[in-house]
Amino acid sequence: MIVKHIPARPAGRNATVERARHARNLVDYLRQPEKQGAEKDYQVAYMLSEKLGDTKGERLFHIGARNFVSTDIDGQRAEMIAVAQAASRSPNPIDHWLLSWREGELPTPAEIDETVAMFVEHLGVDGQPCIYACHGDTDNRHVHLALNRYDPLSRRMIEINDGFTREAAHQAVALIVDRFGWQAEADARYAVVDGRPVMAAGAAARQSEGRKPIGAKAAAYENRTGYRSAQRIVQEEAVPRIKAARSWRDLHAALAEVGIRYDLVGTNGVTLTVGDERVKASSVDRAITRTQVEKRLGAFEPREAAINDVPRDPNGDRLAEAFRADEYRAECERWRRHQQARREQRAALVRESLDEKKQVRPAARERRARLMPPPPDLESWYYDRREVTFVSRWRNRLRVTELPHFSGAAIRTTHLPSEIDGYHGYPCSDGVRYARGPEDPTAFVDRGTRIGVVIQDDQAMLAALRLAALKFDGKVSVNGDEQFRERTFQLAQRNGLGHVLTNPDLAARWQAMQPKSPSRVVPISPAITEPDVRRREGELAKGKIADRPKVATKNQMDPVVTAPPAKPALRPAAPNGSGRTIGSDSAPPPKPAGDRPDVREAVRAREAEILKRSWAHAFTKLEEIERLPVRDEAGRWTIDTDGLSLPERRALSNPDREAETQQRLAEIAADRAKRERGTAQHGEIGRLATPKPSPIAPSGKAAGSQADRQQRRIPPILSRGPDDVTGTPPGGGRTGPGR
Repeated sequence: MIVKHIPARPAGRNATVERARHARNLVDYLRQPEKQGAEKDYQVAYMLSEKLGDTKGERLFHIGARNFVSTDIDGQRAEMIAVAQAASRSPNPIDHWLLSWREGELPTPAEIDETVAMFVEHLGVDGQPCIYACHGDTDNRHVHLALNRYDPLSRRMIEINDGFTREAAHQAVALIVDRFGWQAEADARYAVVDGRPVMAAGAAARQSEGRKPIGAKAAAYENRTGYRSAQRIVQEEAVPRIKAARSWRDLHAALAEVGIRYDLVGTNGVTLTVGDERVKASSVDRAITRTQVEKRLGAFEPREAAINDVPRDPNGDRLAEAFRADEYRAECERWRRHQQARREQRAALVRESLDEKKQVRPAARERRARLMPPPPDLESWYYDRREVTFVSRWRNRLRVTELPHFSGAAIRTTHLPSEIDGYHGYPCSDGVRYARGPEDPTAFVDRGTRIGVVIQDDQAMLAALRLAALKFDGKVSVNGDEQFRERTFQLAQRNGLGHVLTNPDLAARWQAMQPKSPSRVVPISPAITEPDVRRREGELAKGKIADRPKVATKNQMDPVVTAPPAKPALRPAAPNGSGRTIGSDSAPPPKPAGDRPDVREAVRAREAEILKRSWAHAFTKLEEIERLPVRDEAGRWTIDTDGLSLPERRALSNPDREAETQQRLAEIAADRAKRERGTAQHGEIGRLATPKPSPIAPSGKAAGSQADRQQRRIPPILSRGPDDVTGTPPGGGRTGPGR
């Protein structure tokens, strides 16, 4: 809650008429805020200049009065005018106060009545006539108080707090905030301790050092734009440099490093210029005024011409929670230039002839239709962009916590995907935001060493986790509340990403869920399947991997990765596809999962194995769909990866396997060339390979002679590989158990 004393409109020469006019117009504005008039125009202009909000669309929410004889508003209005006219020695006996709540704080009529009662009681004017009204719709409600300080009994004006009126008003606001539990301002002057208002620690420090709090205009500017005000920039950057300077030249040079100027105005005034804005030194800190600085550095010395200002970073002044404020600022700047161009065009049309006006006006109307005015503040811009999460975070920026995020050491900062799982990356001042489209709300944000999750649904969380695994080299730390951590763990388990989680508790849970085996078997990610058996048999036929163990299908043998038996020592060694046996002593026993270095080594080995399997499976799929590589101008082989899974694409683009990938693509191209050359011979070979009909043996003769068996023998099945077009069976023609 903030409190503001609004000055009255300038009075004319006739004080008697002006007192009555001010009382009448102010009461009319309070009870009819929608009615147009001079008083409303003044109030709207004043509140806009003080950055207190646009009051053009406000409505009357509640109205009340205190210490009147009349019970209707017209009678109370007449009493207010009569009491004001009796104060013949005062040009304006009526004070106008404003009490404003934060966005989202919606007081009831009973709370408004009690707030006004507490306010006037603490000011010591609870017996004076007062009319108050609450204006506003659902957000930023505020109360106007018309308080008559003239006492007809004593015929004197009542002095509030011996002239320290604003001090009493800030104390009253602290009591009201404490009474109803509303939110105090960040730079509140007073706080309540044991039921009594005491000066806040920050305000006491500012007072002892001579610093001034951020004004209402500066605070409203920051709330509207998301950038630091000139007053805050001077307070945080200029004041320490001025206090540390040992000469006027050092002072000017130090301020030039941050783009600030220290100039004299008038006889004894000082202003500090930040960009196009000027700030009075006395409104920031008494220690930087000309009088105080001259006591340390001597008489004022102007700035030398050789000292040049360093340009300020336009995004360096952006506040912490002002997400995408640079985009909103750019829209406002485009609209400002558009309005300036329209004004210049209207001025040019005035100087042109009537015929030229008719030719220029349609084009001007067309340009005006393309550009719409931006929203009045950053919060409204969030609503237009459907950034609902950041609306709440910006409104409560002093109390928000960090977004749940995935963090790690950014191993890969280049060649990151611009699209992942349907979410596209759009650069912004906060990093790279990922959304479904340019006008869609942000799902997650890549901020270097952190990937913050904004929309916490399964699709966005999984895409953010995959991006983190790719960027942080498969070592991702989950940061957030317990619910976020549990959802991440479940998503990682279902999608084969459990091994990338480095949190000790999550890594231990994942390790405990993996099957244990005495043999050295690396678990396979559920997202990666075994290569096709036909591909392995073809490679065996060509002699490429004849010495490797053969991978059988589910119908031929049990799965490769199985849970350990109850007694591994008693389990017989099971033969694999190559005829070799895998016993209990073929690999060292697994090390305990509690040893962190061993877990990291196991994770790295598992990642390498998964990458290898994905790489082999990718080429298996490419051969099944008969996709051919092409060579670019640089001589590098490339191939279309449409239809492959994300792990398979990553395996093909892995720089560590670049040479092997290029060699494999070259082999695919060579195999296809051989296959095309052998196509012409395939028809003849197939005819020769067709079995001939066996002659019928004569009656009474044995049909089992060697010649008959040779004629009846069925030729071998042709291999699919280009090297086996002659019909020779795998293994050099040997048949039978000898293979």
